[in-house]
Amino acid sequence: MFEFSKYVNLAEDLFVVRNLIGAILEGVGVAYLIPVLLVWFHPGEVRYVYYFAVPGFLSILLGAWMSRHQERIEDVNLRQAMISAAFIWLFASFVSVVPFMKMAGMSFIDSYFESMSAWTGTGLTMMSHLESYPRILLFWRAWMQWLGGIGIVLVALTVLIRPGVAAARLYKAEARSERILPNLANTARVIFEIYLILTLLGTYLYYTNGMGLFDALTHAMTGLGTGGMSTHDESIGYFHSMSIEAITIFLMIMGAVNFTVHYRMFKDKSLRPFFDDVQVRYMFLFTVPAIAIIAYGLVQYGDTLGDAIRQAVFHAVSAISCTGFDISNLANYPELSKFVLGLLMVIGGGAGSTAGGIKLIRFTLMYESLKWTVQQSLLPKGAVIKRKVGSYVFTSEDVQEVTGFTITYLAFLLVGTLYIMLRLNAPLVDAFFETASAQGNVGLSVGITSPTLPADVKTLLIILMWVGRLEIFSTLVFIVSVLAMLRKLGR
Repeated sequence: MFEFSKYVNLAEDLFVVRNLIGAILEGVGVAYLIPVLLVWFHPGEVRYVYYFAVPGFLSILLGAWMSRHQERIEDVNLRQAMISAAFIWLFASFVSVVPFMKMAGMSFIDSYFESMSAWTGTGLTMMSHLESYPRILLFWRAWMQWLGGIGIVLVALTVLIRPGVAAARLYKAEARSERILPNLANTARVIFEIYLILTLLGTYLYYTNGMGLFDALTHAMTGLGTGGMSTHDESIGYFHSMSIEAITIFLMIMGAVNFTVHYRMFKDKSLRPFFDDVQVRYMFLFTVPAIAIIAYGLVQYGDTLGDAIRQAVFHAVSAISCTGFDISNLANYPELSKFVLGLLMVIGGGAGSTAGGIKLIRFTLMYESLKWTVQQSLLPKGAVIKRKVGSYVFTSEDVQEVTGFTITYLAFLLVGTLYIMLRLNAPLVDAFFETASAQGNVGLSVGITSPTLPADVKTLLIILMWVGRLEIFSTLVFIVSVLAMLRKLGR
């Protein structure tokens, strides 16, 4: 592992990483100040402004100082971008704990867990009796999920970092590769505009169907951002409304669809790009049989067919979109239903979306690669097979990369499942479910996640959320680079 250290230029790496992180920290500081605006509508919460304004201004000042030589960082390699992207999520979560510690009285590790869960769009929570907390704190959770869904790095590309090599490297390091437009800055702005329009649409639909304005805004933000944090302990089930559940399903699907598809729909004013996209087709291909299996299990446990189908549809979409909203207690679900939901969380949504998981395009490519392997053995020697899935064209290197990623993802999933099962003496399916939820940045829970968890299990879930959000390789590069830097410093 430490042979990697010969590629590390300590001074150069620290200079680049410091400037990139500084730019992002400015963005986190600005994000801190937005909840303060809520006091205009809820003047009784003005006493909480201190917990947002002070860390916000300090983050902006520290970020400006760290990124003062930003104009000199255009030549950034992918390793440096990966280190920066991985550290950004750790650091953003760290500086965002103040409201949880001061307003909710939570311990540091619980606050860090909550902050990481919000920024990564996971939705697992250490908080309960949510209605008792100040609205400014509930908005802070939703606001972080909304920003985390679109990506801290992507927000920074939109407003902070000059277009160029550094921005492009960060964009790829955060597990995004598709460009809607040739110019990266324009791509970021288009994605942000679409994201904002859909959020406002979701808020309007919720509000006109009976939600209060605050609940409508926060649920639209966490629904489209596929984060799933709610303002009520019962999540979407609190509202007991089929129309609100239908709107939530719509937002979850929109959040799990590649933003290139959104752009084409807006540009063409047609739904055809949505139904033509191979990832959307596979989303329904995985979801429909899963709904049937989940509903069957619920009927066997005594639910009516109508209620079983309603729950199965909602939770299947919530799982595969990696959102984490729920309408009933999943701890009471049959083992088979929980296992199927766990599989959907592992699969995840579309690449280029706010969803987590392995991603639909990777599962599709793995399936197609099996077909190509069989075809290659049947065709004459030298025959060329075009590796194309829908409108996506892949090389053999792409297939190898996807295979390596999938194996690594499953390895993390296995380790997490076994650790939770043995440490907590939990059932295998429950341990798998909670691990898949954390690593896939989903947020559905069967009751394992709570403030009573041992500190080591909380830490494990935090690491899984971090690893899953950055799709593993950036975090591995970060860890190896840190070890290599420490080794150099130790010489």
